[in-house]
Amino acid sequence: MNDGYPALARLVKWFVGDALPRWVGSGYDDVQGQFLECLAVDGLPESSGLLRTRSAARQIYVFAHAHALGVGPLGGLERAERAFANLHDRGWISVDRPGYARSFDRITGALVDPVRDLYDHACVLLALAWLFKATGRSLYQQHIENTLEAVDTTLAADFGGWAEDSEKTLPRRQNPHMHFFEACLALMDVTGETAHRKRSDALFALFETRFFDLRMRVLREYFGAAWEIDETSGSQRLEPGHMCEWVWLLRKYAAMTSVSVEPYCEDLLHFSITTGTGGHVRLLADEVTDQGDVLKKSRRLWPQAELIKAHIMQFDAKGNASHLRQADAVAAELFRTYFAETPTGTWRDCFDLEGRSLATIIPASSHYHLWTVVSEILLRPKIMS
Repeated sequence: MNDGYPALARLVKWFVGDALPRWVGSGYDDVQGQFLECLAVDGLPESSGLLRTRSAARQIYVFAHAHALGVGPLGGLERAERAFANLHDRGWISVDRPGYARSFDRITGALVDPVRDLYDHACVLLALAWLFKATGRSLYQQHIENTLEAVDTTLAADFGGWAEDSEKTLPRRQNPHMHFFEACLALMDVTGETAHRKRSDALFALFETRFFDLRMRVLREYFGAAWEIDETSGSQRLEPGHMCEWVWLLRKYAAMTSVSVEPYCEDLLHFSITTGTGGHVRLLADEVTDQGDVLKKSRRLWPQAELIKAHIMQFDAKGNASHLRQADAVAAELFRTYFAETPTGTWRDCFDLEGRSLATIIPASSHYHLWTVVSEILLRPKIMS
């Protein structure tokens, strides 16, 4: 076992050995050829059939990326490819304003919510980037082009960025744009095409001019139609987990482009940690005010995963080993709480701030967040040695 960062090493072993096999097995509907939205708390497959496009796309991404890094389970890539074919067949709307529907019934194939959503398309693009990387098939390049065209036409919006969805729902949010940024960085990485660099630059500019509050030094979540910050739009509501997620993505962007992202990362991580809750290990509440007061008295698993990634990326940039020690401490806390007394390869997804479990399902979406932590550790073998 790793003497320096044992919990991070254990996280990789647990995820590759337990979580990936669980979700390619119990978390996959082999009859329909599609991933599940969630598992029941006892680890058994849920039976409703409802599936969000983003959930399917993220599972496809996980298994394509895991295959590309050489740690995917047997049959994982094949199931991911089959799941994308199913997603495209059932979710793609080609008439009027093209794009992927927000959700469908994986069992009947019927559309549940036909709205085309920026968040969903970002997740589909991330999946397609790694399907292309893992297989080299030109089919996925064509799907990438078609999906980007759908984003630009169906989700066109005024005042910069893209619309929340095909209904131009308000308030506008930074979160779908953040995941579009993530997808564009992945497309830059696997294709090297300059068009993806241009989109990434535009999204970084949106972060600098709209999402990041220069006066408060925080990430805003909710905005009016012209990116106004006001209470009517809920602009006072902040999510520390997203601040950590931006640290991860900004550092990736800086490494790929040499663009400076200082001091954004320091400010975002500092705010997240100082508003954290818990004992000797600071964990993140789901939602706080711009003054740092807790609004939502719960802490899901995914913000803690993003906190680990932020520390890893700050260590890369700053060379301060305290960041890896803090990342390891958070990972150890996950095993003490979120991963304790659960079916193999699963978790309790949510606790209150006193440490009582609030989990009613085991959502597949958290599998994606955990994988992005594991993939970053795998790319840094010294953490494992």
